[in-house]
Amino acid sequence: MKRKLVLTATVLALLLNIGCQSQKESGGKSTDISEVSTEPVTLKLMVAHGFFAQEDFESYFVEQIKKKYPHITLEMVSGKLQDMITSGEVPDILIGGLPGITALQELQIIEDLNPYIKKFGMDLSKFDPVSIESIKKFGAKGEMVALPFRMNIPALFYNKDIFDRFGIAYPKEGMTWDETIDLARKLTRNDGGVQYLGLYAGGVDRFAMGLTLPYVNKQTNEAVLTTDSWAKVLNLHKMMYDIPGYVTDGKLTSNSHTVFVKDQKVAMAGYWGTDVIGEIDKLTRSGQEIHWDMVTLPTFEKGKGNAWQAETHNMFVTTTSKHKDQAFQVLSYVAGEEVQKIINKSGRIPILKKTEELKKEFGADLEFLKGKNTNAFFTLQQGVHEHTKFDTKGRSLIVEAGNEMILKGSDVNTALRNAQEKLNLYIKEQAAAQ
Repeated sequence: MKRKLVLTATVLALLLNIGCQSQKESGGKSTDISEVSTEPVTLKLMVAHGFFAQEDFESYFVEQIKKKYPHITLEMVSGKLQDMITSGEVPDILIGGLPGITALQELQIIEDLNPYIKKFGMDLSKFDPVSIESIKKFGAKGEMVALPFRMNIPALFYNKDIFDRFGIAYPKEGMTWDETIDLARKLTRNDGGVQYLGLYAGGVDRFAMGLTLPYVNKQTNEAVLTTDSWAKVLNLHKMMYDIPGYVTDGKLTSNSHTVFVKDQKVAMAGYWGTDVIGEIDKLTRSGQEIHWDMVTLPTFEKGKGNAWQAETHNMFVTTTSKHKDQAFQVLSYVAGEEVQKIINKSGRIPILKKTEELKKEFGADLEFLKGKNTNAFFTLQQGVHEHTKFDTKGRSLIVEAGNEMILKGSDVNTALRNAQEKLNLYIKEQAAAQ
C-alpha cells in the first residue's frame, strides 16, 4: 500500500510538472506543447506594409527566436505579395502597420489568431489596451487578425543649438499647436545664408491624427472631409506654411524628420518616436551628435487631445502557411515580456502596458537617451482610428487639398469640397470594378 501511494504521488508530481511547463511555455493557460512539432523548419517573413529595418529583424526576431526555438529559422523575403499569391509562395509571417491591414484582408490571406491565442493560452491583458483595441477594430466578426510587436508614439523633438542660437526658450510640456506654430515663427529665419525652419509636423494628414479624424464613414462608405474639424486641420497647416521660408519659388521647402536629425536646420520635429530615435541612433553611431531633447506632442486644445492616433507594428500569420503553430510561437514570443523588454531598452516603444518599471527602463541601452525627457512618450493618450480601405486615397487627397491652399491660394471650403468629390468618385469607381 505504501509503495502504491509513493508511486501515485510521483506520477501526480510528474503530471503537475508537465502541466506547469506547458503553462510556462504558453505564457498563460496550459496547453499541450508536445502537439507542436519541433522538427527543423524555416519560416519566411515579409514586410507587407510600411518599413521594418533589417537590423531590427535580426535583433528582435532572428536572434531571439534562435535562443527560444533553435529548430525555427527565420528568413526575410521581399517581392510583390500578389505575385507570391499567384505562384503559391506566400510567406508564413507578414509584417505591417495598421493602415495596411484592410488591403491584406482584401487578399484574404490573414489567419484569425483567436484559436491560437486560446490554444497557447496567451494573455492579452498584458498588452497596452490601445494596441489591442486598434487591431480588434479590423475584426468584423471578432477576429484577431494580428499581434502587435511595437508601438509608435510621437513627441515634439527640439534642437537645443538652434534655440540657443536665436536666444529662444525651449518648448514646454503640454503646448497647443497654435503655441508651437507661434514658436516656429520666431525660429524660421535665414541666418548666415542658412534657411532654418521652426517646425516639421509630418504634413496635414498628421495634424489630423491628433483629432483621430475619419476620411470615410465606415457604415455608408461616403467621404467625410467637408467638416469643421477638417477645416481646422487645414487652416492650422496653412498657418504654418504661411510663415516666410516654408515656400520657395512656388515649392514647399524640404522638411522632414530626417532633415531635423541630419541637416539640423529644423528647430522642432513633431513626429513618430521610433523614426526619430532611430535616426538619432544612426547619427550617434556614425560619430556625429545633435543636442536635443523632447516634450509631449502639441494638441489642439490646452490640456486635451491625443498624441496622434494609435499606430502599431504588427505580425500576421498567413492562411497559406504550412507551419501555423510554429509561426504563432514566433509571434507570441516576440510579443512576450522577454523580447518586449529588449525592445524597450533599445529605445523602441513596446506593446506591453506602460508600467513605471517599463518607463524607467525605456532606452536604457542607449547612452544618448540618458537624461532625456522620455516621459514625453508616455504622457498623452492615443486615439483609435476607424480604418477603411479608402484611407490611403483619402490621405493623399487631403495632402493635395492642403497644397492647393498653400500653393494655389484656394480657400479651405473649396479645397475640402474638391477632395470630398474626388474621394467619393474614387469609392464609386472601386465599387464598380469589383
